[in-house]
Amino acid sequence: MSRTVRTTCPYCAVQCNFDLHLEDNLAVKLTPTRECPVAGGTVCKKGLSALSDLRHPDRLTTPLLRVDGALQPVSWDRALQYVQEALGPLVRHTPERLGVFGSGSLTNEKTYLLGKLARIGFGTPNIDYNGRYCMSSAATALNRSFGLDRGLGFPLSDIARSDLIVLVGANIAETLPPVLQYLKAARDRGALIVSIDPRATPGLAGLHVAPRPGTDHLIAGGLLHLMRKWGRVQPSAPVTGIEAVLAGVADLTPQRVARECDIPLGDFMRLAERYAAAYTPLILTGRGPEQQQHGTDTVSSFINLAFLCGHFGKAGGGYGTLTGQGNGQGGREHGQKNDQLPGYRRLDHPQHRREMAAFWGVPDTSLPGVGLSAQELLLACGTDIDALVVIGSNPAVSAPGAAVVRERLRALRHLIVIDVLPSETAQLATLVLPGSMWAEEEGTTTNLEGRVQRRRRAMTPPGRAREDWQILCALAEAVGRGEHFRYPTFRALQDEFFAATRGGRADYSGLSAERLDERTFQWPVPTDGHPGTPYPYQPPFAAPGARPRLYAPAMVAPPPVPLALTTGRVSNQYQSGTQSRRNPALKAQPDVQLHPDTARARGIVHGQPVQLRGPDGHTTLPANVTAKIRPGVAFVAFHWPQSANELTSATTLDPHSRMPAFKLGPVEARPATASESAPAPAPGPFVPSV
Repeated sequence: MSRTVRTTCPYCAVQCNFDLHLEDNLAVKLTPTRECPVAGGTVCKKGLSALSDLRHPDRLTTPLLRVDGALQPVSWDRALQYVQEALGPLVRHTPERLGVFGSGSLTNEKTYLLGKLARIGFGTPNIDYNGRYCMSSAATALNRSFGLDRGLGFPLSDIARSDLIVLVGANIAETLPPVLQYLKAARDRGALIVSIDPRATPGLAGLHVAPRPGTDHLIAGGLLHLMRKWGRVQPSAPVTGIEAVLAGVADLTPQRVARECDIPLGDFMRLAERYAAAYTPLILTGRGPEQQQHGTDTVSSFINLAFLCGHFGKAGGGYGTLTGQGNGQGGREHGQKNDQLPGYRRLDHPQHRREMAAFWGVPDTSLPGVGLSAQELLLACGTDIDALVVIGSNPAVSAPGAAVVRERLRALRHLIVIDVLPSETAQLATLVLPGSMWAEEEGTTTNLEGRVQRRRRAMTPPGRAREDWQILCALAEAVGRGEHFRYPTFRALQDEFFAATRGGRADYSGLSAERLDERTFQWPVPTDGHPGTPYPYQPPFAAPGARPRLYAPAMVAPPPVPLALTTGRVSNQYQSGTQSRRNPALKAQPDVQLHPDTARARGIVHGQPVQLRGPDGHTTLPANVTAKIRPGVAFVAFHWPQSANELTSATTLDPHSRMPAFKLGPVEARPATASESAPAPAPGPFVPSV
């Protein structure tokens, strides 16, 4: 039997739409649709190759329990008996010793259910997710200034209306390829596109500024200094904190900025003159400025610039931050963050606690408080945390200081992983539960512009794999807390999720599956007839007193290091590579990018194995000697084991967002010895013990 199902891409936060063509419950073809409200028929190479993931030979199709040191297939009854024996005593007596680690790839409904499971199923405060590594600094900066975090406060199509686009640590060509069409449209209208990044990356930039890593905030502060001097300061709305912000940039002269950022003075002045003359200048930040020890303050410096020059909230101008993971926006709104309840409510806010406790039918005193953030949770494993439930995430590769994190995961008494493929984390587990992939489940996702879209199930999970939401409910039953987790259908869960957001800042309560069949909506959508909110950063603001508050970062350059590590993505891979490394259409190999001057000073030649050592680990990678990176910087992608996160610090965190410092860490590099150069054996197909 032939049929076609429209759904959303499993990869990045653009969330392109395509049609799956099925024959006898097997997807045989994928067709992009021009009716997609986001990308208009554009789908990148990762999305086009996504079919190969659905029936990969490594696909997990049965529960696996570790017996005598090896993972062995077991029945669901035996798997859930293990959950009862392992987690039941913790839930009853010491729930704080149980942790939950989620993912920005989960649908909104699963995000909601996971947070509910942690707080009223397990009773633990210790839940966080891998989005802490992705968007937390920008989210913190936006929340503390405006009381609202929506990465893009405007539709993507508005980018085409900009007359100056400043990309700060945002490699759109490799991370969000469908967005390039909007940059190209702006360029064709005469816009200048500026890239501020230590690396020159593929794209449309007419000006590349390569500052010393960790000095992005000085560029923003220096621009604001000149805008004030040139009479361009005209705040977007009444605001608190303006005096401190302007005082903080008073001595950031162009000469000082050029010297401390180590950039040409002429490039900085060209950028400043274009920003001053632009009617709709747009600043877009990515992970570059965020994944630093002071990433929240760095993002605030760009927010301050856009807001004080009158561009914040303007169609085609202002400021936005680019979400990375597929449901990175929705994933940080509905309860899997350590400080959060559904609808972007705060766990430490008494009224918010009362609202959600009443909705769930439990005493508000029974809700736990704020728990450990993602990295702190992982580092507590084996000491303060006895058991960890992980869903849709691979921290054994994606967490900074990965060698340290793997050691902590091994120290757990119980590690329960829900996934679709045998990630490196799953292979450390005591129990693996086979879940559902993107084409095998219903739900909604929220893209980088806050657009809620419907994901439709096209096929059923293979073998004895189950849909993730059913697995989460089964965990609640196994520990004796199933009374709040009995849904006759997925639709019952979805309707509960929409209702749970009512009155929150991220209000989805006006949505339903039927409305989302008709069109998509940008939140908040508080009533059935509400058209959605394309521009949420408008008065009255969600900040206390409806008045934004700007924060003044310290305009101090970090001390220089001989060689600074920066990490990131490449176009043919995604996240920790659990899916993309297995996809034959997405071929890429890890390496370390070094400038010719940097390589020459260390006796390194192109293609040679290089021994790299960071604060908490080391690895060996081939050298990619290229003039596309500034001297004194080493770039390593994070999609592979034994790559970037062997070198990042396990303990250096932003004090506001608790974002780890993936950028700007010190690293040593030298030619590898013969023993260090031996390549790691290529992984074969995953075969559990029988």
